[in-house]
Amino acid sequence: MQLKPSNLLKFKHPRAAASFVAAVICFTSIHSADAAPTAKQPETSELGLTVSEYAPGGSDPAVFKGATHIAFGPKGQEIVTDLNNNRFMYRDGASDLLKVSPIKVRGHHSVIYNPVDKLYYANDTDNHRLISFADLSKAKITAQTNKIQGVALKRPHDIVIDPATGWIYALNPNSGHVFRFSAIGKNESVLSLGKHLGGYSRSLTFVNGHLYVIGSAAGRIIEVLDWDKAQVKVYNSFKKKRGAPAGSWTKTGLVLNDAEFFNGFWYATSYFSPKYSSGTNPDENKFIRFATLDDLVTGNWQDLSGLVPDGMTPYYLTARADHLYLAVFDDVKLGGGNDVILQLSPLKK
Repeated sequence: MQLKPSNLLKFKHPRAAASFVAAVICFTSIHSADAAPTAKQPETSELGLTVSEYAPGGSDPAVFKGATHIAFGPKGQEIVTDLNNNRFMYRDGASDLLKVSPIKVRGHHSVIYNPVDKLYYANDTDNHRLISFADLSKAKITAQTNKIQGVALKRPHDIVIDPATGWIYALNPNSGHVFRFSAIGKNESVLSLGKHLGGYSRSLTFVNGHLYVIGSAAGRIIEVLDWDKAQVKVYNSFKKKRGAPAGSWTKTGLVLNDAEFFNGFWYATSYFSPKYSSGTNPDENKFIRFATLDDLVTGNWQDLSGLVPDGMTPYYLTARADHLYLAVFDDVKLGGGNDVILQLSPLKK
């Protein structure tokens, strides 16, 4: 049996509906219909999730154009990366309206807050730089750089922080250079992973003390075992057909946007869109869940694509406390009012 994406969440308004009723979706654990049998099949169990539109939400009139990420700052502050509008939007809490930050960016993808130095760090992708700033309500940039350890930044993607050590990581998507630093210009180092990533890479994630680099085009995840010794482990996704920056399950296999560990499972998104699917189904396996990275290799995953409206592209994931957040955008009608941040929460028993 294979779960097929269904229109479990339909937007009722051209702007994605200011709010919609939380959908409760229960799935049964399955093995991918295309996957070869594994030595140990997982026990059949029930997965429950509540899913709701988190941002803009309510009566907020904000309209995203390429929502790619949500981050959390001090005292419950929330920041949405609105890529194609070239802006950050932020609010002090979920009940507030989103405001436009005057920080100047172009084609940025994500932002993090560092509680150690109380600065925000962001990839200013199309300006080929990393920036830091202290206040989203002001235009002042504290520091910026176009290179790290002599390596030029070329459309840097994603930025994550190790909360235990304060190390900050960023990524050059085409060359496979991963950067580590404690602040802009401080304690910098570079890891070259191009040969392992096998092409275009979109994101990073930090889980249980380890950095993971998402090899998008090759559909693989690279676990950095030892930064100083450049030791890594490669997890290739099941039935990868060909390298590509975007596609569909049938056409390309997984084209990973991001992966995040939440509540005992890995969740992963792929850049599947009607624009790049060549008439094949862009909604199959665009959002999946699996227990271990070895399950990614064997195809032992659940297709959760029904949690995302048909035709929409799921992008970066953010895990925080008891919730998982997913940025979703309409790759066909950018700015059409459908882009949202979804909140996924375990169904309370």
